[in-house]
Amino acid sequence: MRLNGIEDSRVRSLTSPRRLAYDLLRRVETDDSYINLLLPSLLAKSSFPEQDRGLIQEISYGSLRWQLQYDAFIDFLAKGKPIDPEVRVLLRMGLHQLFRMRVPSHAAINETVELVKQTSPKAAGFTNAILRNADRQGFDELLKSSCHGKFPLDCQAINKSHPAWMIGALLDALSLDGRDDIDALLNANNETPRVNLAVLTQPAQEQLLARGLEKSQISPIGFYVDGNPEPLINKDVRVQDFGSQIVALALIELADANGKFLDMCSGPGGKSAVLLSALGPLGELDCYEPSQHRAKLVREAVGHDARVKVIEKVGQLAPQNTFQAVLLDAPCSGLGSVRRKPESRWRKNPGQLKQLTKLQAELLDVGLSSLTKGGVLLYSTCSPVISETNSQVVDALQSHPEVELVDLKPILHSISPNVVLNQKRKTVQLWSHIHETDSMFMAAFRRLD
Repeated sequence: MRLNGIEDSRVRSLTSPRRLAYDLLRRVETDDSYINLLLPSLLAKSSFPEQDRGLIQEISYGSLRWQLQYDAFIDFLAKGKPIDPEVRVLLRMGLHQLFRMRVPSHAAINETVELVKQTSPKAAGFTNAILRNADRQGFDELLKSSCHGKFPLDCQAINKSHPAWMIGALLDALSLDGRDDIDALLNANNETPRVNLAVLTQPAQEQLLARGLEKSQISPIGFYVDGNPEPLINKDVRVQDFGSQIVALALIELADANGKFLDMCSGPGGKSAVLLSALGPLGELDCYEPSQHRAKLVREAVGHDARVKVIEKVGQLAPQNTFQAVLLDAPCSGLGSVRRKPESRWRKNPGQLKQLTKLQAELLDVGLSSLTKGGVLLYSTCSPVISETNSQVVDALQSHPEVELVDLKPILHSISPNVVLNQKRKTVQLWSHIHETDSMFMAAFRRLD
């Protein structure tokens, strides 16, 4: 029997939190699954108590988040000995329990070795030796040894568990924003973020306030929730990062609520739902999404509303001179959301940026042409990388003399009066370590003629 592609062993998987964490990590590694989507569905089908659910989440997310560092430790301790991928995953899990969880050393080691006996029996002795040596040497000594002889950027990559190229790209983005606090940003990426809720109606907000939930300081429709959010989720309450909420709220502030809106890349529908919540009675919202699966998610997010059409096509096919408001939340590297999607650190590479920036430029060109006179387009990425943000804005303004760049600072301050922004730029860059959001970028364009 199989459960979402994972072996459903009633004896092993569903009765052992560590085994389920291992199965989850293997699927993330081999099937390109996303842990933030896969874990909730697996937990919903299990009968684990809350304590075990927390253990599964911490082991799986933590092992992924600190993967580069743990691999450096493993390679140092293994001294060149080849390691099967299955064993490496379990070693990462063991190291995470040793160094970043309140698990006694003997339990961290013994439980990991027992799992190796189930999956790769011949490697049990090797695993035992690696973990015992790690425990004996201690974290600080292992970090020092793993960095010995390496360049400073490579040492920072091990210390903060981010690829070196990614640290370089984030450094450049911070510098453009007049900042140099790279360590604070990397630390924020390595923290477990609190769950954010978008609450789309006033009655639903009042209900959550009555339950004692903490309201967001940056999004007027945002709430924090500690623990499992599933019991709270309904058509008016959904999980969504505050930064993502702000993107949709900014377009609402810029546009006429009774105009014709386009969400060019709408899947999975979170921003579309926020737009719809503020749409006027005469407003219209077209949601483009080429993926059938993601289009289904958009339909679920917006529900049955005559003002909305979900259309399965690419944003590049948007008609000219048609929309008063366009949201282009462009496909991007996602470097601004690695705290919530730790596996994305290891799936991205600099070579992918060229293809992404070409796509972003195509979508932005079509989106600007789809505006009517006086219409506004809000371009956003969940990435602060310069080639995906500022460079796209500069190129778009050169290619489209009929549009102007709108100063977004007053718009953001009307939404969130206390938000801290760089006063020297018209675009907005949110930062995880400053705003407690994903590092979202926003730029707004208005058509003049």
